[in-house]
Amino acid sequence: MHFEKRYYRVALLLFLVLTGFTALSQVNYRYFLRSANDDIAEKRFVDAVTKLNTALKYKPDGFEAYFLRGVAKYNLGDYAGAVSDFTNTVNIHSLYIRAYFYRGICYESLKEYYKALADFDKAISLDPYTAAFYMGRGDTKLDVRDYKGAVKDYNKAIELNDKNANVYLNRGIAYHFMGNDSAAIADINTAIKMEPFKMEGWLKRGLVYYEMDSADKALPDFNKAISIDSSYLLSYFQRGLVYLKKGDTLAALSDYGKVLKLDSTNSLTYYNRGLLYSMTGKYNKAIEDFSKVIALNPFNVYGYFNRGVTYAQMEDFKNAEHDFSSAIKIFPDFVAAYINRSSVRMRMGDQKGAYRDQLAAKDIIAKVEGSDKDIATLYKKYSDSVYFNKIIEFEADFVSGNMKRGRVQFNRVKIEPKPDIFIVNAFSVSDDLEEKFKRFEYTDTHFAEFNSANTLGLRLLFTTLQWPVNEKEAERLAEVYKNKMLATGDSAGAAFITGVIKSMLHEYMEAVNEYDKTVSYNHSFVYAYFNRAASRVAMDEFIYSEKLYKSSIGISLGSVKSQKEEIKPPDHKKSMEDYNKVIEIYPGLPYTYYNRANLKTILKKYQRAIDDYSKAIHLKPDFAEAYFNRALTLLYLKENKLACKDLSKAGELGINESYNIIKRYCGK
Repeated sequence: MHFEKRYYRVALLLFLVLTGFTALSQVNYRYFLRSANDDIAEKRFVDAVTKLNTALKYKPDGFEAYFLRGVAKYNLGDYAGAVSDFTNTVNIHSLYIRAYFYRGICYESLKEYYKALADFDKAISLDPYTAAFYMGRGDTKLDVRDYKGAVKDYNKAIELNDKNANVYLNRGIAYHFMGNDSAAIADINTAIKMEPFKMEGWLKRGLVYYEMDSADKALPDFNKAISIDSSYLLSYFQRGLVYLKKGDTLAALSDYGKVLKLDSTNSLTYYNRGLLYSMTGKYNKAIEDFSKVIALNPFNVYGYFNRGVTYAQMEDFKNAEHDFSSAIKIFPDFVAAYINRSSVRMRMGDQKGAYRDQLAAKDIIAKVEGSDKDIATLYKKYSDSVYFNKIIEFEADFVSGNMKRGRVQFNRVKIEPKPDIFIVNAFSVSDDLEEKFKRFEYTDTHFAEFNSANTLGLRLLFTTLQWPVNEKEAERLAEVYKNKMLATGDSAGAAFITGVIKSMLHEYMEAVNEYDKTVSYNHSFVYAYFNRAASRVAMDEFIYSEKLYKSSIGISLGSVKSQKEEIKPPDHKKSMEDYNKVIEIYPGLPYTYYNRANLKTILKKYQRAIDDYSKAIHLKPDFAEAYFNRALTLLYLKENKLACKDLSKAGELGINESYNIIKRYCGK
């Protein structure tokens, strides 16, 4: 049975009244604190984080700012980041009770249950008369299956405040897990009576009825939950299971379709629907759904296994063999995969391969079940594919996802790594754009000196953003800058500035030619090597993608010979040499390590990429894009804990989409 992990705990307060805060010495601190408080009240959490960053610059020991930023991060789903801020709060103000309570909620969300219990204990020791503290501790005890302890805390919460429907609801869940379903239904009924227009009570009662094998009672509750909130995926998923219990396959398929319409990457629903299609003889549809499961998670062993079974039912033995082999590669002791592959190989005439698989299966069964068991009977049980064709009723995949293998990119969240940094000339832009770009403008001492001293109106900087350029005006100014520099004898500078503007116009071939001229005039012109590398990467990747596109078009039109396998990705050797040259001349430039890390990611040298991102961050601790891209690379390597820490920092530094990824991959 799938109960949500957070059991409808008390949400963090959206805002705090600041009248109780101590007098603030800095006017600016007070201003940003109050402004952020207003943002939190209006659910503008990203804006609040930005303002609280500023507040902490004015007052680094401002515990109120840390606390409010923790609240904002919690509401953005950044539980690890919130824990850090609440920890700073109590380190500065050890008796700030709410920080312990809210940190406990965050720890519970991160599944660090014993840390959560310690924080709830601390909050209760400081204030034993707040019902929410007992409820928070009760929720966590529910997570660690201390159901009696949970009921005890819920009883105390109700004693202090009997108006909170969520406490009755959660106590009902605890009673259900204790096997006392009459008490569970009574509590959930109380919660529904108190809040009849909230979906949670109806859903939870439906789940309990379903577990009690009362499908006829569960169905109206799920219907009611859906009528209140038609966007909640779990209600459709669970109602689909009820329909299956009642033998209504078409209705179950309809509900699965509704789940997938709301969330096209819900792999468990594809899996269950694929099984239903397979069982009802709709093999092509089953193949499509199992293929979706595998695309979302390339290591889903049951996706491969059941697709293999379906291919076998279609007598497509070659694909069936491939899928059973894939399942065995992921899980080498998967007995049923050996048995089914043996059957498929026998049908293909590969008797030796079939016999080897039979021996492998019997050997695994003997090790697992014991040599004294009836191997023939056990073999027959494992050979029945129906043994694994079970509709999964728990741990529904309503928040997870996975990423494609290869270049770092994500299916569920349409977010890609931040692009390379280029040196650009900051042409004048509107005030609103200037404010937007300012956060992601970077410089170094050389550019700062050049920008303040040059009389040409140039302002050179590093950025990942595409700077808006009017093509005709840019070309006119490029000619002006070039002529003025040539007049002073600065041939290298003239070529470099021309290259910069050509890069900004995406005329990469011409830009590379200008950078070639630059380094021919001045072999130590480090910025020319930098931009030449970035320009060449952009050019080579564009050419590669164009070749792939044309190849796919040719294949779809019926080309006899597939060109796709012959197209090799660029090796980027020259660009890598340029970045290495920059580091040799100017080892303290963080943006070079960042770009080189991006390049190593493209080349699938992920660990080496992480090293370079780390070096960039070491040289520039507020380098938002480096944190963000390092996080994506860590996610690819399944280092989620480290990745989530980086995402929190990237979000804090202004990359707002970090919070979208945090919601998908962190705190689960």
